[in-house]
Amino acid sequence: MRKILVIGAVLFLQLIVFKTVHAQTQIYVSPKGSDSNNGSKQAAFLTIEKAQKEARKTSGEVTIILREATYRLSTPLVFTSEDGGKTASESLTIRSYPGEKVVISGSVAFDNLQWQPYKKNILKTKITGSPVMDMLVVNGEIRQMARYPNYNPNAVRLNGTTAEATAPKRVKTWKNPAGGYLHAMHIRDWGDFHYLITGKDKQGNLSLEGGWQNNRQSGLHAENRMVENIFEELDAPGEWFYNASESTLYYYPLEGEDVKCALFESPQIKHLIELRGSEANPVQNIVFEGFELTRTVRTFMEK
Repeated sequence: MRKILVIGAVLFLQLIVFKTVHAQTQIYVSPKGSDSNNGSKQAAFLTIEKAQKEARKTSGEVTIILREATYRLSTPLVFTSEDGGKTASESLTIRSYPGEKVVISGSVAFDNLQWQPYKKNILKTKITGSPVMDMLVVNGEIRQMARYPNYNPNAVRLNGTTAEATAPKRVKTWKNPAGGYLHAMHIRDWGDFHYLITGKDKQGNLSLEGGWQNNRQSGLHAENRMVENIFEELDAPGEWFYNASESTLYYYPLEGEDVKCALFESPQIKHLIELRGSEANPVQNIVFEGFELTRTVRTFMEK
């Protein structure tokens, strides 16, 4: 009888150990890894997407551990009911490796830029491909689209506004403002509107599309308005303009800034992470921990 009890206890302990190990499945991702690896600490995967696919094949609790790096996404990470399971024992955790900095970014980094003088202090360079150029980030800091009035970090509204932003006299100096933006406060100054500039007439009046961001269509504030993404307004350090038809980026460097050593990047996607579930199959039991999410495109023109 004692022998049977001992054997039973050993089998029970083996089951506990097996279940504990199984419940603590760890999958590693590293910039030095490869998606042809097995996802272990010594042979990590290269991409989060590959780790996610492997996690779906694994029962029990799974932890995806990200080693230090900036992981750039070209499409969002999409999680469904397949990922977190139906109970806590099937949970999925995605976290950074202890003590390491992990960034998940929606931007593309521009390599080997060949800068040339344009005029005054402005430089220009060709950009390969057809990237979204809604925002420019240099060495981790957002730069300002060419705008009027110039950026003022202390200005309460839109970082600087003026009635002259849309004055016909000024608009006439713009060769082709199509693609620019008009941002303005509500006439009562309690909300804001955003418009895409589609052109201008001979009198200097702008053609606009948008304004649906506010449900009180009472008109724009006469003074609290500004324009951006206008080539002729590229006149201050830190400003930029991208000519899509020429695939050319124009940039006015900050004082002392070495563009040859700087990292230029631009967000390309709206979302970094999407949770797609339904009432019948909700997304649940997923934990994101210990990493930074950054660099997505603006969406103020979407309805």
